[in-house]
Amino acid sequence: MDHQLNELENTFIEEYESAILLLSYNKYKSVTILLSKALFALTDYLIFKKYQKLPKNHSEKFRILKEKEEKLYVLIDEIWSTYTDSYSKPALYDSINMLQNVIKNIVTENENISQKIKKIVEK
Repeated sequence: MDHQLNELENTFIEEYESAILLLSYNKYKSVTILLSKALFALTDYLIFKKYQKLPKNHSEKFRILKEKEEKLYVLIDEIWSTYTDSYSKPALYDSINMLQNVIKNIVTENENISQKIKKIVEK
């Protein structure tokens, strides 16, 4: 279990830090995609940490969130269209800010987040 949790934590950190790095190069589409993936990795981390279950796909992830984590489900559901739109439409800086704010909100309001993740997001 610890190995899987560490892997999920590292996935979030890599995607989040990569997004922040690309932001300095104004690569907004890539930043939007990576922040979205970081957000989904963060939700997988939370689901696994609380329920020892790893969603197999986005549908299962949404179902688990809707049943067990309503507040988190609402946040993720609102973000979903930003993620799917990022593949076919230009990424807007507003989308990036929204994704960053949702990630920070989840990290600061959730006691199940590791100190390592908190430190990365608070930079």
